Amino acid sequence: MRILFCNIAWMREYTGNEDGNDPPMNGGSYVNEHSDAHEKYNFSPVKFKDDEELYCLGFYETKSHNGEKVNQMRIENIVGCGACKKEKSVDDVLVIYCAKHPFHNFTTIVGWYNHATVYRDYQEQEFDDGYIQYYNMIAKAKDCVLLPVSERSRILLWQAPRKGKGWKFGFGRANVWYASEDDERLDAYLKKITKQIEDYSGENWIQY
Repeated sequence: MRILFCNIAWMREYTGNEDGNDPPMNGGSYVNEHSDAHEKYNFSPVKFKDDEELYCLGFYETKSHNGEKVNQMRIENIVGCGACKKEKSVDDVLVIYCAKHPFHNFTTIVGWYNHATVYRDYQEQEFDDGYIQYYNMIAKAKDCVLLPVSERSRILLWQAPRKGKGWKFGFGRANVWYASEDDERLDAYLKKITKQIEDYSGENWIQY
């Protein structure tokens, strides 16, 4: 299975925070200073012109080593995509979004995109109100799930690993984790998580 874990800021609904009641949290210095994050629309379905399908446009921040040029996502590092070094995107990826829980000391899975297309470079879409949405993954909204906050708080079910916190695999300093370490415990973790995602039949907080 092609799988990708992305670290983003925590929000309850990811619908933009227009009313000021859902500020992004735990997303780094910029998010903390401005109470804003581009991933604030990650689970807000949109339509493209002349297309009746609803899509979710997903954003996670790639790191920049020199403070100027934004790094590309190394899509060839996704398991099963080693031959994609010249490709601009890869299809059929399970993208799992994670965030640091604001009340509990662990990183949790907040939701996912099934059958997503993941891009090497940021894409952009301008909407009628002039807002430009940057994104580096896209999926049909019907293939996306945003977990309720109460579900995300279940550490035994949805914890995402971070190196140095009792795990030998997981997120490091980057906001992306390719889950490619050679570790039997990782294999067990991925089987557990992917089965939970496949079997999940609970509430989906995406608003249509």
